[in-house]
Amino acid sequence: MDLTSCTWMVRELGEAVSCTVLLDDDSLLVGGWDGTIKHWTEAGDLVWEAKTPNRISSMVIKDGSIYATSGLHIVCLQASTGAIQWDVALEGSADAVMTTSKCVLAASSVYDIEHNDFIESAIWSISLDGDVLATHRMDERPWTLYSYNDGAIAGLGRPLNGYLILDTNGDILEQNKDWDSPTICATRGENPVFGLADGSIRSMDGALVSSMQSAISNVIKHLDGYVVADDNGNIEFVAGDAQWEATGNEVVALSLGFDINEKGSCWVARWNGSQGEVIVHSIIDGERIASLNGQRVHDMAFNGQRIAAGCENGQVFVWEKGLFQRRMEKPDQQQNDPLRSAMLEKLRALRK
Repeated sequence: MDLTSCTWMVRELGEAVSCTVLLDDDSLLVGGWDGTIKHWTEAGDLVWEAKTPNRISSMVIKDGSIYATSGLHIVCLQASTGAIQWDVALEGSADAVMTTSKCVLAASSVYDIEHNDFIESAIWSISLDGDVLATHRMDERPWTLYSYNDGAIAGLGRPLNGYLILDTNGDILEQNKDWDSPTICATRGENPVFGLADGSIRSMDGALVSSMQSAISNVIKHLDGYVVADDNGNIEFVAGDAQWEATGNEVVALSLGFDINEKGSCWVARWNGSQGEVIVHSIIDGERIASLNGQRVHDMAFNGQRIAAGCENGQVFVWEKGLFQRRMEKPDQQQNDPLRSAMLEKLRALRK
C-alpha cells in the first residue's frame, strides 16, 4: 500500500525538519535545521511558531515548558505560546536534552575537524529556571542521554566507552567503563540495552544480547524483543530464537508503530544518497505492509496512536491508526483512481 493514500495530514515547517515530537494529546511539535519550532493541534491547526538560534536536535516537555537543544544552546519555551523563557549557551553543540523531577540535563560536544573526532564533551545540570548547577566534562561523547530511575543514563564513546548513571540532581552515581567498544545507541526505559560500534548489543551487565556485522546505528525495544539496525542498512528483529531480517539502503530513522490488523509494526526510513524511502514492516514476520518513496526523512516520532515523519523538504507526514486500518481494509480503493487522489489532496490541504 502507498502511504500517501492513508496520510492523516501533511504539514509544512518551512525548512528541513530535524526533530519531531508527538504529544500524548496527539498534537505535533516539530523543530527544524534553522531553529524554527512549530506546534500544531491534533486536528492540524497551527498553535504557534517560534524562532530559536539554530538547529533543533532534541526536545522534551515538562510542566508546561519545552526544553530544546538549539545549536550551541539549551532553550526553554512556554508550551502554550512558544515564548522563550530562558536560553543557556553550552561549550560545544547541544546534542541532547531531558529532564528529571529537579533539573534539566543536557549533553554537549566539541568536534575538531582537523582531528576528525570529538575532542571534548560534557553533561550539564541546569535548574528549571535556567541556572547552570554543575558541568561534568569528559573526553567521551555521550551518544545517548535518556531518563532512567528519575535520573539519567548516558552511553559513552571512546576512550572509556560504557555508560554513566546520574541521579535526579544530575550527579554521577555510577560509571561502567569495561567495554572495549564505544556505545552508539540504547533503548529507553527500564533495563536498557546498548548498541556498540563493534556490532554487539549488550545489557547493562555487559551480557551479549545479539550481534550484527557492523556498528549498531539504532536499537528499539518491543514487548517481544528488539528491532536493531546496523550501519550497512541491515535490520533484524531479535526475539529469542525467532527473528526476521530486512536489507536495503542506510537506515536513517527507525520507530515502532501502531498495531495493524492486530499486529505490531516497525517503520523504517532509508536513504541511498539521492532518494529516500519509508517502509512499514509487520513486527511479527517482517512482511512489507506499505511504503512511501522519494522523501528523505530525518526523524520519526510515535505516541501509540500516531506516527510522524519529518523530511528534508520541510514536510511532516502524520499517520493515524484508525484511518490507516480503514485504508488497509479497502485496498481496492487504492488502485489508480485519479478522482480519489485529487480528493485526498484537497482533504490534506484543508488540514493545513
